Amino acid sequence: MRCLIIHNLASGPRSDEIFAFEHALVRAGDEVVMRFIGGGTEPADATADARSFDRVVVSGGDGTISNVLDCLRDTHVPTLVFPSGTANLFFNNIGNGTEIAALAAACRAGRTAKVDMGELFWKNDSGAIERHGFTIIAGSGFDATIMEKAAPAKKDMGEVAYFLSALSTLEPDVAHFTIEHDGKVDELDGISCMLGNTAVIQNGINLFPDCRMNDGLLDIAVIEPVGLVQLLPTALAAVIDPAGKGLGRPQFKMIQAREVKVTCTPSLGMQFDGELISSNTGVFGARVLPQCLDIIIDEYSPLA
Repeated sequence: MRCLIIHNLASGPRSDEIFAFEHALVRAGDEVVMRFIGGGTEPADATADARSFDRVVVSGGDGTISNVLDCLRDTHVPTLVFPSGTANLFFNNIGNGTEIAALAAACRAGRTAKVDMGELFWKNDSGAIERHGFTIIAGSGFDATIMEKAAPAKKDMGEVAYFLSALSTLEPDVAHFTIEHDGKVDELDGISCMLGNTAVIQNGINLFPDCRMNDGLLDIAVIEPVGLVQLLPTALAAVIDPAGKGLGRPQFKMIQAREVKVTCTPSLGMQFDGELISSNTGVFGARVLPQCLDIIIDEYSPLA
């Protein structure tokens, strides 16, 4: 078996575990190539010959995972996501077991599920269009503010940094969102507009109850214009009903679509998969890229 491991050494608290994973994975006759992104080595460089390998392992936080998987889309090489980051939300959505030996066994077995990605487009400050794939959530507003405030501390504090960031934003800014989706238009005010490819966040809470990573759809959610304290009903519903099938998500307006364009007035900043976008135009769009990834799963994954 030829295996390519792409790792971000600066990814997070579990960064060193990838070396234990490699030890658990290898057998006589195997060839394992490790490439470390950063320092001038970009994901596109690291994945240029990915099709020549039997397996690809992507190790890092959600931003790293998103960047590398964006380069691997439509290669159809069986790809294992290894959780080395702070939150590891995409890994949690896949639902594989977390033990290193179990992940190594799943990698060798090579059982895969085809899953979607989202593709985000936005205007930069000069008016040119940029793009990037995303695996979890992209959006503008409260979520982008949380990511921005948490960025300096998340490596040292982990997930606590996101919690403290939210608490420091008691009165999120409100914007008007014009949402054009699959030939329809909705006009909504809110503190955030999120586009979800997957939706399970910390503690198994599903932000968008009908969101699945293999349904060929994006889930669009606008949070009503309320302060942090007024979001308590939604928070309680999420704690009591993590799957969201009973209580739903109060204060969330939900839409599903294959393609969407959002105009945010005023601009509230943007992020995808925890990565901040330096654009203040307030105009962005997205489309689903159906079944463009072959993700390795084990028997614990709901995708099985």
